[in-house]
Amino acid sequence: MAKKKSFRHQSLQETAQVRALLQALIDGLDKGQIRLEDEQGKIRLKPNGLLNLSIAAEKECGISKLGLKISWRDEDSEKASKPESLKID
Repeated sequence: MAKKKSFRHQSLQETAQVRALLQALIDGLDKGQIRLEDEQGKIRLKPNGLLNLSIAAEKECGISKLGLKISWRDEDSEKASKPESLKID
């Protein structure tokens, strides 16, 4: 079983910088590889096939939030998770 890897980043950014980061994510999706890195760590992801997209938005007490989540099954895990064919004679 593969070791769990994670990456988290939080910072205060100008709108133009957020746009540039979102564009970098789009470019990574186009290339089939997204690399995230900051002073705390790094991770490389390889999105492929069907992607599950979840978008959530919220406004409350003068604070707005937008959440974006993209998930997929890695090719290696798909191969590993497929059960072998059962044959009974």
